[in-house]
Amino acid sequence: MMMSKPVSQQLLMDEKIYVAVGTELGNKSTLVWAIQNTGGKEFCIVHVHQPLYRKDKEKAQKIMDKYLQTCRLMQVRAEKILLEMESVEKGLIQLISEHNVKKLVMGAASDSHYSMRMADLLSKKAIYIRQEAPATCCIWFTCKGYLVYTREAIMGNASLEYASTSSDQDSVRSRGSVLPSGQYTISRGNGNVYQLAVFEAEKSKKEASFEAFKHQEAEKEKNKAMEKAKEWESAYLEELKRRKETEMELTKAREKLEKMRYISENRITESYMLVQKLQDKYNLATKVLRKAKEERDELIKGREKAIIKVEELKRAQEKVSRSDEHREAPQYFICPISLEVMEDPQLAADGFTYEAEAIRTWLESGYETSPMTNKKLLHTNLVPNLALRSAIQEWLHASPSSRK
Repeated sequence: MMMSKPVSQQLLMDEKIYVAVGTELGNKSTLVWAIQNTGGKEFCIVHVHQPLYRKDKEKAQKIMDKYLQTCRLMQVRAEKILLEMESVEKGLIQLISEHNVKKLVMGAASDSHYSMRMADLLSKKAIYIRQEAPATCCIWFTCKGYLVYTREAIMGNASLEYASTSSDQDSVRSRGSVLPSGQYTISRGNGNVYQLAVFEAEKSKKEASFEAFKHQEAEKEKNKAMEKAKEWESAYLEELKRRKETEMELTKAREKLEKMRYISENRITESYMLVQKLQDKYNLATKVLRKAKEERDELIKGREKAIIKVEELKRAQEKVSRSDEHREAPQYFICPISLEVMEDPQLAADGFTYEAEAIRTWLESGYETSPMTNKKLLHTNLVPNLALRSAIQEWLHASPSSRK
């Protein structure tokens, strides 16, 4: 037979509910469970901590203010208590005793330790509170938004949750007695039947009221769930929109990156080809310079040989100039092309000396061979034969009659 809630329990429902919380702001499951499941209208958020520095205390105050803001959002009254003690467990016991706490909600363990098979307390603090808290305090232990264990309050010899009063459970009296629900006179023949019918009617009325209350609560939960579903749907659509925008931006960035990569590769290829061309030109220039150096060395050797030969001729000329002043010009003073005494002797690549005007005319006419050997000249550069020219000048001054 279903009984109504005891008067003492109904009074307890109106009392302030204390909720012990930590400083992890992201973990509000204990507070949210208390607001949604205890039926309380006024809450006190409790945080017991060990001695802290000033900055840490200010941080704890801000976090507690966030918890109060959560209560305001859930439309319940709330206040906060911060207690500083070396032992958190003893601090909670002290708070329960000083404030005569009748209802307390706290964690059974850290949310990370929760599992579907969890059936008892895991936290040492929770176990201590369950054992040492005054028996008049009803304590709910939760974890990750689920009720794990309930330590019911004790009043006298019975549990408060199931405690009853004489006014609610008066037994059915004998013939002629009065029911607690009203003043009805019981007739003599069928008094027991009538009394039972009245009791059943009262019972049905209470059950109907209870079902109506549950229906209203279910409707509220349904409306809240629909509002949350709409909020989640809106958030989902917004997130989907942002995701599409992000994907479009990412696609554009990839295309831009691919274009930049293509341009970079082309530039690298062009740079490589340019470097290759410059390398070829450098190699060619190196070969030309090497060849020019070899030709210069040959000209220098030819010049040195000519100077030595001229010196020899000069000494020979000095010997014969004294014996015959009217002699003919030496053969090496004669240009092989013009057959005249040279005025501006030039040394060619074939090692022979020619009159400057005669050899230039020969070369400008398109000949690339030596007038003496008929072999191709290595180059067309001419070097003044200064030693021979000096010898011819001395010879001309020494024997003017032999000038032609």
